[in-house]
Amino acid sequence: MTEAITDNDIALVAASGLFDANYYTTQVGMLFHGHEAAIRHYLTTGWLDFADPGPAFSTSHYLADNRDVLDAATNPLLHFIRSGKAEGRPGTRWNRRRALSLRRLAAPLAPTEAEWAALGRPSTDVPVVDVIVPVYKGYAETLRTLHSVLAAPQRTAYRLVVIDDCSPELALSEALGALAERGLIELYKNEQNLGFVATCNRGMSLRSDRDVVLLNADTEVHNDWLDRLRAAVLRDLRIGTATPLSNNAEICSYPRFVRDNWAQLELDGATLDRLAAQANAGWTCDVPTGVGFCMYVRRSCLDDVGLLDSETFGRGYGEENDFCCRASARGWRNILAADIFVRHHGGTSFGAEKTNRIQDAMRQLVEIHPWYPSAVEEFIKADPVKPARRALDVARLKRRSAGGAILFVLHGLGGGTEQHALEMAALLEADGTPVFFSRPDDRTGTLYIEDPETLETPNLTGFRFDVDLDDYAATISALGVRLLHIHNMAAMHPNAADFFRHAARLAGIPYVVTLHDYGAICPRVSLVDQSGVYCGEPEIHICRRCIERDGSINGRPDIASWRASHDALIRDARRVFVPNSDVARRMRRHMPGIQYLVRPHPEMQAPSVVTRVNSLQGKGGLRRVALLGAIGPHKGSHLLERAAEYVRAECLPIQFVVVGYTDRDAALRACGVEITGPYVPEAAATMLADASADLAWLPAVVPETFSYTLTTILRQRVFPVVFDFGAPAERLRRLGWGARLPMELMLDPVACARALLGVSITPPPMLEEPYIAYPHPLRSYYEIDSLNDHEGVVSASAGAGLR
Repeated sequence: MTEAITDNDIALVAASGLFDANYYTTQVGMLFHGHEAAIRHYLTTGWLDFADPGPAFSTSHYLADNRDVLDAATNPLLHFIRSGKAEGRPGTRWNRRRALSLRRLAAPLAPTEAEWAALGRPSTDVPVVDVIVPVYKGYAETLRTLHSVLAAPQRTAYRLVVIDDCSPELALSEALGALAERGLIELYKNEQNLGFVATCNRGMSLRSDRDVVLLNADTEVHNDWLDRLRAAVLRDLRIGTATPLSNNAEICSYPRFVRDNWAQLELDGATLDRLAAQANAGWTCDVPTGVGFCMYVRRSCLDDVGLLDSETFGRGYGEENDFCCRASARGWRNILAADIFVRHHGGTSFGAEKTNRIQDAMRQLVEIHPWYPSAVEEFIKADPVKPARRALDVARLKRRSAGGAILFVLHGLGGGTEQHALEMAALLEADGTPVFFSRPDDRTGTLYIEDPETLETPNLTGFRFDVDLDDYAATISALGVRLLHIHNMAAMHPNAADFFRHAARLAGIPYVVTLHDYGAICPRVSLVDQSGVYCGEPEIHICRRCIERDGSINGRPDIASWRASHDALIRDARRVFVPNSDVARRMRRHMPGIQYLVRPHPEMQAPSVVTRVNSLQGKGGLRRVALLGAIGPHKGSHLLERAAEYVRAECLPIQFVVVGYTDRDAALRACGVEITGPYVPEAAATMLADASADLAWLPAVVPETFSYTLTTILRQRVFPVVFDFGAPAERLRRLGWGARLPMELMLDPVACARALLGVSITPPPMLEEPYIAYPHPLRSYYEIDSLNDHEGVVSASAGAGLR
């Protein structure tokens, strides 16, 4: 059950500025009477179909990133407005390294005179097909449709038959007349408006010896489209109709199934059609109905079934569904030909009447063919077209990966792993190496693959860890992936380590691993037990009791099996990277005999230092202690709360300032802690400067493997304080600056608060840390000359034993 929507909810969304009615309407293909009606539709229905309310909020990404919202069946936009934004939850992930902006498909433009002049004369061969285009209105759309047909040379002899259904647009009728005078089209004109269906019937009745293609006047065809469409029909004498792929064609839609794909992709329609011809050559499947925007009809089928039912469906919509149902009943096949793509702009002739016409037509259709809805529902559920759509997604990405690509595997939890992966990807992309990403879908537990530079590849999804190993391996191979880089598998399937190891072998490619945390030896990832602090890495029997008792983000796996599968993954890796020597030392205790290569995270170009406001400590002796970022339990929020309680009770001259947010904001504010609220990373330096801090405390109670927060603190010359373990302590030790508190103070908030008050603050050193950029990262980071260097790849058959 979803929550009931109130008028207050609608007002809340309207006031947020996040709902764009025009933007929303283009996605759902419906018209609404007023802004509030559109909002109500989204809040009750649209979000369940993952439609977006506007360009600044992604429904699907918010639900994928926030499983609690999904599980509660709460509308994601309302959750974001009410609390998610304040909690620092991002409303969209579209800003992740995308070279393309989301934009609508451009409306077609009328051809220029030069474009018309460039056309050759129609073939004089005896036609075997009539391409029939009924026309009512839509000047630019219609002329672009006709030009696209005439500009695409075919081996198939055809005539372009245009029927002017008493158009109210004089300019359009005159333009059609001019084309007919030039011999480019065969033009007929209805003396009175007959309607779309009767006009189609007139066109199909003109020649009894030709097949026909019904083509809407708001389409664009490309290349040898008709040759391929006819070839699909001729493969079987019982094929009666064939429909191509399109952006807007219900069950024949691409890239998203049963959607109006209104977004402009990174390539034009002609290029997409060529890719379809290559990726899906000869690919067809049976469908319960053709789609009338572009439908080939064999003449013998038409003779057997009869014309379209103009009496029942005369106002348009439903007529092709009825025809296909009648054809099926007489033994004819309706097919989708996935090696053709035809652009369909949609709704030119019917305009605002579209929604009502569809609803009326569907009611009539069900009365005549009561089995039809269940047949379509079963088809959509089975989705037999997905392999063809996936092949086209792969072909689009392969355009970028002709010289090979790297696939990053990582969780969808954000944080430092995400930041590092994006920065490494940026370095690789700048050096000419494409990077794709593979992440888990929290809703389904399956894997998906995406290219942040390519919009809308929704068919590279649904890879199941238990049964889709071969499919996943074949897909990454087809994508041109030449190196798999496993960054983080937190919260994935228990068999993820085995899955990726064997997938790489089956694909015949090497893989490397970066250890961002301690998930390889501890399912709880951060080496923390029920005490809430660092566990000390005890014997394995203690770890087993810990996991059995308290569970983890990765469930309750057997610790020995867990470590064995990760040990195999790491030992078979071509390279194993760690961000610092502290991680290498800890890993050698549990997995010895492995070469751990220290690769500090790249430091992107440093921003200019923000001038800090003078500290308040000299005015009344109050020491301001800043904590930067999102402070949860592992980052020391419990310790901060207890230390703040002690400071307040003893009236110690310390003011804690959280530049960010915590998991216990209300409790901390009650203890006198200042909390600024969430920020974007670009604002961290300014907000830290505004905090006027004397020192910055990183109270993490686990051995961190890296800290981007510390990078910001050091760049702003704020005196850092950490516990003496993990990567931050190693970094300060190397730099020779800051304070490293004894680890036992993690368990003693009183002593910790007094240590913060007593630490001696010194000026920053003259020498700064070098910024690490990894020029030519394939060589300087991965130690390979090219992605075709496959030294050490194990035989592809080695993965066959995974079950």
